[in-house]
Amino acid sequence: MVFDDGFTLDGRLIRIDLDPEQLARNQHADLAMVADAASSLESLAAGCDQRLGGERLSRDGRKRTHDALSALALADDPAFRPYVPLFDTLRESLPGAILVGDSCATTYAANHLVSQDAPRRFFNASTGYGTLGYGLPAAMGASLGQPDLPVVALVGDGGVMFTLTELACAVEERLPVIVLLWHNQGYEEIRRFMDNAGVTRLGVDIQAPDFQTLAAGFGCAATRVGNPSGLARAIAHRPEDGPMLIEIDAAAWNAAVA
Repeated sequence: MVFDDGFTLDGRLIRIDLDPEQLARNQHADLAMVADAASSLESLAAGCDQRLGGERLSRDGRKRTHDALSALALADDPAFRPYVPLFDTLRESLPGAILVGDSCATTYAANHLVSQDAPRRFFNASTGYGTLGYGLPAAMGASLGQPDLPVVALVGDGGVMFTLTELACAVEERLPVIVLLWHNQGYEEIRRFMDNAGVTRLGVDIQAPDFQTLAAGFGCAATRVGNPSGLARAIAHRPEDGPMLIEIDAAAWNAAVA
């Protein structure tokens, strides 16, 4: 991953960003440009057309993406393996669903594992800015904008606490959002970085509330699962006229799919 120095580039790097500070982060750019990416790429495409005498570039992006993913074999990577059956279950149980991610473990994995069949079906806050709490209210917005599609909010036990009260609004508006809560007892990503750096843990092993009781207090359907079959059953029995919180016990899940 780029932000932890585990990603290297063999070729030359051209970076385009509106924020000049981003151009100097993580990877050294051979050519750095402060500009809007969309307009820059349009100009680049026009220049390529001129150089090619009007002939279209051969893209075949779908095949190249498939080949790259096959070569990476992310499903066999120990870091991602537990999440493969999770997204397989979501794809099978909720075809065409919109996924909306908070900053949490399932979203980090989804950025590498999920390929949606249509545009605007996966968006998230895992961009390095740490916008914890984004997932639930953004999923509600997606449900309002696309009421005919199922919507899943990927959240963690730490981040969801920033906006958990939005469950009240989801219940009142009868939004059928599935709140998929990955419960790993705190801020796992930061906790791991601290451990790897030999830093004493601080503020990452938080005391989580009883999410089942909280959801019930808002009038929201809720259940707890620990394996893919339990997740599939929970989705199958979700209400059609309101939200449902599905809490995944991360430790139980990891043991079940190991």
